[in-house]
Amino acid sequence: TEKPVQVALADRVASYFVLAVLLVALVVALWWWQHQPEQALWVVLSVLVVTCPCALSLATPAAMAVATGELRRYGFLVSRGHVLEVLSSADQLIFDKTGTLTLGNMSIAHVVPLAEVPAESLLKLAAGLESGSLHPIARAFSDIADKALVRDVNQQVGAGISGTVENTQYAIGQPSYITELFGFVAPDLPTVDPGQLPLLLADKNQPLGWVLLQDELRLGAACAITRLQALGIEVSLLSGDRQATVDEMAEKLGITERCGGMSPEQKLAQANRLQKAGHRVIMVGDGINDVPVLSGADASVALGDATDFARIHADSILLSSNLDTLPKAITLARRTRRVIQQNLGWALCYNLLALPLAAAGMIPPWAAAIGMSASSLLVVLNALRLNHMGD
Repeated sequence: TEKPVQVALADRVASYFVLAVLLVALVVALWWWQHQPEQALWVVLSVLVVTCPCALSLATPAAMAVATGELRRYGFLVSRGHVLEVLSSADQLIFDKTGTLTLGNMSIAHVVPLAEVPAESLLKLAAGLESGSLHPIARAFSDIADKALVRDVNQQVGAGISGTVENTQYAIGQPSYITELFGFVAPDLPTVDPGQLPLLLADKNQPLGWVLLQDELRLGAACAITRLQALGIEVSLLSGDRQATVDEMAEKLGITERCGGMSPEQKLAQANRLQKAGHRVIMVGDGINDVPVLSGADASVALGDATDFARIHADSILLSSNLDTLPKAITLARRTRRVIQQNLGWALCYNLLALPLAAAGMIPPWAAAIGMSASSLLVVLNALRLNHMGD
């Protein structure tokens, strides 16, 4: 429901233009009334018809409507009016990792017990704790039967989750979260393959074991980042995962700007720093922990399989699972901006050329009507070219 910036600007220009035309028509009427009163009516009528701001008013919304429809065909749903304008001018794009650059289809790779607790019992505890979470990590435990019954669940977004089982407090999450919660030093990490995510499970007295998760890269991620960089956009990877995992993913995708172990507040602070430096920032995320930066970025994109909370706060939704849609959307937005500029230029030039001719009595009303209709039709046809530019 939000009116795009370009449309609001065009509406303001059109309103001022109408006022100027009415003043010119009044001056023309007075002049012709004094010199050739029998011609005054049709000359003024020609002035009003030939300068009807239809083309000017259609220049922006016609292009925006066509572009929005074309984006929908790509699987990119625009839910707020400023998205196309930001896509056309953005120079920074921030990716979340889990569930964004990866599919978020977490699976359990390995369990490393640290105490005299069987791996099966550790998984039941972990599944019980994660059953109250909406983070993609929780999906890795969804198929485990006989989950532990957990109460007093408390989730720290992007860090971990805790709860009580039979009067004993347990927690699972990043080692730093466990250390902060229970006060003991986390044990050394086990041998972890590149791309695996280690979670520490502990009770209030001791660490109980490591649960190692693995994920798959999302379709088109590498191609999308290469194309985004070719468009002159600086790509960053900000994640709550450990730095080694983030570095491994970034190296694989060719991302130089990356940072791991970040809280939602730190992600937002980084986006704000870029904005204060004069950059236009797009955020792409999928989870509850991405909501602050999704709301704070100049424009935001949520994945189609993101949490409901993330989709509500995002400015647009990528319905396609292929990230290569992102550079397509940015390319189309830039072409839309050029088409809008062409339409506005044509509409203004037409009116500036036709107005003096009509005021001089050189354009009859029927010709003025044809000229006005033709100028509007030309603007619409130019906008319709966007239907083929993305193919």
